[in-house]
Amino acid sequence: MDSVWWSMVTMTTVGYGDYFPKTTAGRFLVAYPCLIIGIGLVGYSLGVIAESMLDAIQQKKKGTRPMNFEDHLVICQCPSIARILKLVAQFRAAHGDEHRPAVVVTTRLEELPVEFQQHGIHFVKGVPTSEEVLLRAGVAKAAGVIVLAHDANDEGSDAESFTAGTLVKLIAEDVERPISLVIELAQRKNMRMMERVGADGVIPAEGITDMLLMQEIFNPGLRSLFEDLVTYKKGSEFYIVSHQLMGYALREVQIAALHSSWNLQVIGVLRDQSAVVNPPIDFALAASDQLIFLADTKNHFQAFQQFFIQLQSQQQSKHHPSIWKTS
Repeated sequence: MDSVWWSMVTMTTVGYGDYFPKTTAGRFLVAYPCLIIGIGLVGYSLGVIAESMLDAIQQKKKGTRPMNFEDHLVICQCPSIARILKLVAQFRAAHGDEHRPAVVVTTRLEELPVEFQQHGIHFVKGVPTSEEVLLRAGVAKAAGVIVLAHDANDEGSDAESFTAGTLVKLIAEDVERPISLVIELAQRKNMRMMERVGADGVIPAEGITDMLLMQEIFNPGLRSLFEDLVTYKKGSEFYIVSHQLMGYALREVQIAALHSSWNLQVIGVLRDQSAVVNPPIDFALAASDQLIFLADTKNHFQAFQQFFIQLQSQQQSKHHPSIWKTS
């Protein structure tokens, strides 16, 4: 151990002098080679390590480093830094994890912006219409992918989003795991084309602002309501889920939810990709319907549904006609 200590002190040019070779053989056969070769070996090793670290930092800044995250968010295109920051903040608030990774795929940035560094957002330089770029962004292990419109005024923007969305779905099939995909539609006339991708959601950017402006004219204050409903940072949220309440009247399910101990309200159903929020009194739930409800957490509905089913079972065991079942 003394010899190891001496060699390290010597090669790093510290030179404490507490141990040193005394014999001629030790000096000429061990000390001299250690002095001549050792400093070069240590210097070279430190240089390789420093170069590797600098290269990794440069790859991160230039967006060329592969991402090895899991359950992260991938955002294709970067219309503005401020918009990316808002989307990532909502994603993290929804998961209750302010450090959940997020990756932006774009060609608009030359290097990682300071704002992204401050908020832990990563960057991959490239076009999202390339499978190699999407794989470098870690799409195969992502929790969700948002494809933003490259330019709302460009006719080819939706075509790029279509290609990117299709690649995401193909990657999901290859890795055999679900990847949530939401696409921003630049022009409504391309809605039919975009629906063929099979995305979980297609959000038209065109016309939404105009609708909200008109609603605010006739019903001032609705803006605050919409902001509260669509943000994950405060209030309750909308959820869309499958159910086991087929055959029962939606109105009666809504009444039961209001009288339950859970803080939730059943708003309506999603039937054939169309929302039904004010149905007739005798509107019966079908197996293919998805319930739309407002609650603090998604788990509240599962608890309510179990309670509802148990209630029906108890009523049937007492040979009483169910007040919930539709004719």
